[in-house]
Amino acid sequence: MILQLDQLAVLIRETSILVAIYGIYVLSLNLEAGYLGLPQFGKVMFLALGGIAVGGIATKIALLIYSRAISASLGISPLSNLGTYCSTYQYQTIDIINSIFAKSPFEGIVFFLMAVVLAAILGGVFGVLMAGPALRLREDYLGIFLLVSAEMVRVVSTYTPEVACGVFGAVVPDPFKWLGEWRQWAYLVVVALFLLLSFVVLERLGNSPFGRALRAIRDAEIAARVFGKDIVRFRVGVLATASALGGVAGALLVFYNTYVQMDMFVPVETFKAWAMLIIGGVGNNVGALVGVAVYFILDKVLSMYKEGIRQVVNVDPVFFQYIIFGIIIILVLMYRPQGIIGEKPAKTLKRWILEKLQRGA
Repeated sequence: MILQLDQLAVLIRETSILVAIYGIYVLSLNLEAGYLGLPQFGKVMFLALGGIAVGGIATKIALLIYSRAISASLGISPLSNLGTYCSTYQYQTIDIINSIFAKSPFEGIVFFLMAVVLAAILGGVFGVLMAGPALRLREDYLGIFLLVSAEMVRVVSTYTPEVACGVFGAVVPDPFKWLGEWRQWAYLVVVALFLLLSFVVLERLGNSPFGRALRAIRDAEIAARVFGKDIVRFRVGVLATASALGGVAGALLVFYNTYVQMDMFVPVETFKAWAMLIIGGVGNNVGALVGVAVYFILDKVLSMYKEGIRQVVNVDPVFFQYIIFGIIIILVLMYRPQGIIGEKPAKTLKRWILEKLQRGA
């Protein structure tokens, strides 16, 4: 199949947006698993919390703010009967808010930033709550606990309409409606900026004394404790930071789709992130991003040629993709366990700078 130039541009744009969003998601996983060594098998929970922050909290705030315009146009008050709103009036109501954002870019941007901040706060708070079990459970039990916690959040929120319209899913206002046909290209720039900021912060964090302490705790926790490292403080800090970033990634994903349904956040989303991290390289931020890019490029190629694949191997393309990525992960673990770009020593100050500081002291 040969793509036209405009089709190729759209494919590159959509793939790049997903790479940027999942790049933030996998970078946050790398901080927990790569630097600190936590068995984070419930990572999708924080994508879901980002979705709840946008579809369940920020959207309700918008409904409250623009209730007069909605009531004047549709003659309803969405917040007075969420069941009816979710099942009947979502699209008409959100269209009214989108028309307001189309005329007032400032209001749309404020709504977007508010939702992202709410997602970061919600993710960070749950990350701190998860720190309690992380301090008390062994690695295997902690992994199971996090996996079950993520499923509990998904199931409870799916069957609770007050959270994010439950099984109906929540339609989300589009804060970039004012950009018209350039909306998707502009959103690519937005998510790329978020990715760049996340990468710079985590890279500096990883090469700081804090990051070196995390690796020491990961490799020899008892030795790190003997040398006076506060294990509790480091674990709480990592979980709060990584969970907040996971929430931001979830919010950006929801704004990309302008829709959220909690059944989107199944456990396989956690293991996709692990697959990307293993392929790219655990403990290396550049490697994590390379793994994300490789995953989505292969995923798009397999999706484009799925009919040809079906004729050759007579396997459902979805399952064939799982088979291919499973084989890739096995080969990586067998022949290059460090990933495409392996972990590198943390950067420290140059020798002459250290000598100058010693002389000054």
